[in-house]
Amino acid sequence: MRKGIVTLVSVLVCFLLQTSVFELIKLAGTTPNILIILVSSTAVMRGQKEGMVTGFFSGLLLDIFYSRYLGGFAFLYMLFGFIDGFFNRIYYTDDNVLPLLLIGGNDLVYGLIMYLQGGLLHGHLHFFQYLRSIILPEIVYTVAIGFLLYRVLLKVHEWLMKYEKGSADFV
Repeated sequence: MRKGIVTLVSVLVCFLLQTSVFELIKLAGTTPNILIILVSSTAVMRGQKEGMVTGFFSGLLLDIFYSRYLGGFAFLYMLFGFIDGFFNRIYYTDDNVLPLLLIGGNDLVYGLIMYLQGGLLHGHLHFFQYLRSIILPEIVYTVAIGFLLYRVLLKVHEWLMKYEKGSADFV
């Protein structure tokens, strides 16, 4: 029960950070994708199931507020949680590189899909300009913020594990 509440609060806080606070702190005209950071970190720390649930609700919020169609972002973010959850088996809490690589890779895939969906289908064929001016700056910004936010999410994860271990000892 506690994990579900923490996940829900994390999704809501990260959504609000991404759509309000970081909209005011744009660097190179881009904002970091905080929800990708949350989904990747959760999937790596807790596994596929938790990553998929976090990804689904993160994407669903984006669908509700920013998409014409319901389910596109939810499916994409859930897919990120599923794939990143495979790396849970080789994850160590003192390893910062793996989550940051996954965050960067997910943001790259997200940027390419947004280009295909929003740019290419509307006749904008300047892929390298889009890559240079939007995708790469967003990846750098997302990974930089991910380095900081991952540490916070790791502390929350450790607190949850400590709580679960404590309640298991009680029974």
